[in-house]
Amino acid sequence: MNDYEPGAPALRERPNLWIGPTIFLAVLVTLVLILIFSNTESTKVGFAGYTVTDSAPRWLILAITFAAGALFTPISGWAWRTFRRRRRRLKAEVNDQQQHRPEPDEN
Repeated sequence: MNDYEPGAPALRERPNLWIGPTIFLAVLVTLVLILIFSNTESTKVGFAGYTVTDSAPRWLILAITFAAGALFTPISGWAWRTFRRRRRRLKAEVNDQQQHRPEPDEN
């Protein structure tokens, strides 16, 4: 039996657009976890010449670094888009003001 009724709009088939990104994310997370858990020894943590701690597990440092990168990427993208929109809006306002400026009288 067919569920299609004559005169009813045809159902459009939607492609599964989530499959590719999901597979990519799964492979990426797997590789990151392999990298993190294969570095279990402790190491010194320093930044800009200062020693932050005498020893910390390298896997923890890597996990924090990846988490910071995952958080920083969308935040920087949002900031960049906001900057571009604001710049575009200001340029449009300046152009609009220049077009509507009265011409000086030439007496």
